[in-house]
Amino acid sequence: MNIYKAVFDTKEQGTTYLLSIGVLIEQEGENVFAPTTAAVVYIGKVVKIPATYDDEGNIITPAVYYDGYAIDVMSSENLDFGSYAVYPADKSAHSFYGYPKDAEVPPTN
Repeated sequence: MNIYKAVFDTKEQGTTYLLSIGVLIEQEGENVFAPTTAAVVYIGKVVKIPATYDDEGNIITPAVYYDGYAIDVMSSENLDFGSYAVYPADKSAHSFYGYPKDAEVPPTN
């Protein structure tokens, strides 16, 4: 199984790309996983610097986010995410069950 991490400008752009490379397929008006897709996780905005709060839970400083909208994919296919691919290694936002947090397809040289 291959794990891919990608960042798009928007969720819509990411979904369109996943459809274009066959991760998702349209079926009866819905986007569903292709047979070779095990999982798609719409991470969304990833926190770069967490917010800080006072003792009453009020925000002192708001969170700062990385640019873009993150989507992770697990597939049996060798996929090309091109310039959307990211390689956060142990700084990943999550892991897939049974795989280490830093599991991902390494960049090709």
